[in-house]
Amino acid sequence: MTNIVRPNKFLLLLVIVFALNTESFAARGDFGKPTIGAMMLMGSGQMGNDTDVLKRNMLYTPLAVFAGVNYKKFRFAINYEYNVVGQTDDPASFSNQNIGGKGSAAGLRLEFYDGKQAFGLIYRASEKYTLDKATLAGTVSEYDGKGGFGIQYYRQLKNRIGIVVDYSMGTLNSAAGNSDDLTWNRASLGLVFTNFSSIGRR
Repeated sequence: MTNIVRPNKFLLLLVIVFALNTESFAARGDFGKPTIGAMMLMGSGQMGNDTDVLKRNMLYTPLAVFAGVNYKKFRFAINYEYNVVGQTDDPASFSNQNIGGKGSAAGLRLEFYDGKQAFGLIYRASEKYTLDKATLAGTVSEYDGKGGFGIQYYRQLKNRIGIVVDYSMGTLNSAAGNSDDLTWNRASLGLVFTNFSSIGRR
């Protein structure tokens, strides 16, 4: 599974390096104004399929960081997310099956900002999800995916703090091939810390 983990770690490193060098990029005038930020959210949704892992309600707690550039009223950024997921339905209702776990995803972010609010699209280019509970055979269940997406609405409250409403979804494939694909979705609400205020003020 290292070939799946490495892309996410690489993109997270790229976010950090880019964030540390945004001032030099801006000074050269090669891009736009630098932009960085972080999000903390909490939401609910479903995960599962219609065969061996029946759909059930889940609680999602994603944390995201991003770094990129602002060009006029648009933001282009690299996005990295770490997600803690818990099953809220009683496992006893699903033959003691619990699919809570932890995941990470890396991808791209595009947003339009009008000076007070923003609308954005996030593309999840690479994703990994690992269940907290081992299977009956004692093995760890791991899933990977790509092509998921999210849509977000951001509202600036004060200075660099705002609120965000998020809807995301995706598909996860079993690494061992011992389960059908899992689909998931979530609706979340959270806080954003970002230099959005610089957009459109070049």
